[in-house]
Amino acid sequence: MALLEKIVRRAVQSGILSKAIANLPKLSKLCTIIGVLWLFAYLPMEGNYRNTYISENALMPNQAYSYFRETEWNNVRGFRTELNKLEHKPAKERNEVVYHWLEDYGLKPAIYEHETYGSTLYAVLNAQRGDGTEAMVLTAPWFNGDGYFNTGALAVSVGLLRFFSTWPVWSKNIILVIPENPGVPLRSWVEAYHTSLPLTAGTIESAVVLDYTGMSDYFDYIDVEYAGLNGVLPNLDLVNTAVHVIEHEGMKVTINGMKNYMANDFEAKAQNVLLGIEKMAIAGLNNIKGHESFSGWRIQALTLKARGIEGPFDITTFGRVPEATFRSVNNMLEKFHQSFFFYLLLSPKWFVSIASYLPAAVLLSVSFALSALDAVFKSGLLNGNDGSKESILALVVCGLCTAFSFLLSMLSHVGSLHPQVFLVAQVSIVFSSGWVFSPSIKMYHCLKAAAFLYFSIVLTSLLVVHFALAFVIGILAFPMTLVSSQGSKLKNNLLLVISNPFIATFAVTSLLRDQFRWEIFDRMIFAWESLGCWTWHIVCIGWYAPWLVVALSNNVQALSSKNDEASKEKKNV
Repeated sequence: MALLEKIVRRAVQSGILSKAIANLPKLSKLCTIIGVLWLFAYLPMEGNYRNTYISENALMPNQAYSYFRETEWNNVRGFRTELNKLEHKPAKERNEVVYHWLEDYGLKPAIYEHETYGSTLYAVLNAQRGDGTEAMVLTAPWFNGDGYFNTGALAVSVGLLRFFSTWPVWSKNIILVIPENPGVPLRSWVEAYHTSLPLTAGTIESAVVLDYTGMSDYFDYIDVEYAGLNGVLPNLDLVNTAVHVIEHEGMKVTINGMKNYMANDFEAKAQNVLLGIEKMAIAGLNNIKGHESFSGWRIQALTLKARGIEGPFDITTFGRVPEATFRSVNNMLEKFHQSFFFYLLLSPKWFVSIASYLPAAVLLSVSFALSALDAVFKSGLLNGNDGSKESILALVVCGLCTAFSFLLSMLSHVGSLHPQVFLVAQVSIVFSSGWVFSPSIKMYHCLKAAAFLYFSIVLTSLLVVHFALAFVIGILAFPMTLVSSQGSKLKNNLLLVISNPFIATFAVTSLLRDQFRWEIFDRMIFAWESLGCWTWHIVCIGWYAPWLVVALSNNVQALSSKNDEASKEKKNV
């Protein structure tokens, strides 16, 4: 303690502290710049990432010979031909056909009916060597996330279950799930499995979703996607196991849809980091792949997607990946726990752990905290000036804005408003804020301090749980810290428009994803109601509330100029 007091005393005497206080806005900007460079310039550099590895020795991928080979080709092709005939049939008829197939192979099939999302077929293969308390899930939706008939994946999955039923090696039950699509129907089945389904097979340890559309016998490479809802990621051991198996079979592998799987340079690693953050940030808003539906239940899940139609690898090679992955998970005597649950993949073979990338989001949180501290110093509250009235009023305004934002987030029908009208309403708030509220200069700084401190706390609470979303909204909201009482009205209004959560979200998602456009708000609300995705509430309560506070304080210049004119008139009198 004495040492700390000595350091503070020296800092005050040397003038370093006063200089730091005077340059708090510059320090805030510097933290943001360093945070961005840390993620996209520092981490992809050689020596800052590590090779992936299997932490759980029991998994032992590639230690056993894969038997799902050309001998199963005719069976898979036969299933595929019959399944292709069902593409335009009603869901009930499709499920009945496959139901009888699975029943003939000795499985226990059942159909889960949902009043809104239709029927989902599932079947249980009981493990001969297990006690029925643990299970693995293989999922092949009738239609994939892009709306295409998932013929190849369905044929492979049925062929695999037929193949698995002849093996006595399983110590965990295997569940085949065939929903209408990998979105809400699959999510509703997962919830029903844990709450109300009569036919269950124990705790689900892992899930693999297959995506292989079309009738082609061949494909080019396999893409692995793993980002779940609300920042949830599967244990890195499961991803590494799938990658090891794919490469052991001689196939190329990519992650998150990165097309150039051969590139290992700095640019490719930086692109993978950016793509990984994008996938995590918009999980639940984009086309659902299937693994997202298992988020929140401690189920390690990923999606395997066959890319291309003219490559050197046949459809049975694709089936050997889930086979070998299931055999690896089958070896485990406990849940996944050895490896990382928080990570960023720079390539299928390189990763950074949470300790390496977390400082980027921490710096953004510190940036807003420094902006809040700067506003406190400028308000004069620390100089002995009486500001209790302004402080209390600032907290009241912040609380009212938070309550309004919470009400907005709960009224889901707001998202169904015409998006153009909704965005225009946000712009109008900026230009009409002075008619609602005209703060004094002290009150202005108190409001900014409360808003920035609130947002810093939001980022700090979110950065570990959902790093990608915390980082993205921190970057997009940063322009509102540049709003200044010394700046022009036009500049401040422009900064507020840019940092508005709804305008910024619409602009960025429209640039990144053409299919979003005006649907982004409906997608957010739908993801919350149907999938339990937090993004809509975080944007409203965590971002919109402090933005409203800053926007309402934006009329300080007009008030200051009026006060100056009034004081001059008094002097003249």
